Amino acid sequence: MKPDERRTIAVDRSVGRYARKLLLGSASSRSDNNTPAQVDNFRRAAERVELRTTQVKQVLCAAGVSPVHFVSYRNFGLHLDKLCRTYSGATLRHLARSAIDYWTACGLAPEVLKAVAEQVFNLTLD
Repeated sequence: MKPDERRTIAVDRSVGRYARKLLLGSASSRSDNNTPAQVDNFRRAAERVELRTTQVKQVLCAAGVSPVHFVSYRNFGLHLDKLCRTYSGATLRHLARSAIDYWTACGLAPEVLKAVAEQVFNLTLD
């Protein structure tokens, strides 16, 4: 099975579980009861997270980072993804630099963090 097929299957399974939870009432639904739109939003978010994770992993493998640290770098990537969806311009660059400082203090390599920001999110931090 190709890696792309595994990602698609993983997203499909998680979306299916989420849709079942909505139908059973174990997950909270929107106030307008538009369950199909809610499931569609969840699918787009799951696909975006899977894509970002794959892109970050490619940068980490190219940089020779140990797989033990992949989760921390993935979390950094998800943090930057949220910043990119919320901010733009100089504010985004400032917050991205602050995020790199924070994650460097947590023990991650600043040059790898900058590579993730530049290659995955197209942020120039100079």
